[in-house]
Amino acid sequence: MEALTSIPGVGRKTANVIMGTAFGKPAVVVDTHVKRVANRLGLTRSDDPERIERDLQHTFPQEQWTGLSQRLLLHGRYVCLARTPKCGTCVLYDACDWKGKHPR
Repeated sequence: MEALTSIPGVGRKTANVIMGTAFGKPAVVVDTHVKRVANRLGLTRSDDPERIERDLQHTFPQEQWTGLSQRLLLHGRYVCLARTPKCGTCVLYDACDWKGKHPR
């Protein structure tokens, strides 16, 4: 992480993508989609990406971090949208405690 983030333009998110994808090291990637979905599912109460990363690391086993990040990201990109979430087709509907979720 330290070596990657020392490269100009590379932050934690990009470093975690590289670590998880290129090097096969477990990494939690937090982007806007992961942030939104993790908050809506009650996996974190933070808006700070580093805090969200730690919360997810404490909640899930290390071997799941990279895949979990990818699934949360894609779920946020295609189902749990920021403005118009597709709650009616969401497979996580029953696990979601978000107060703004749409009724089925």
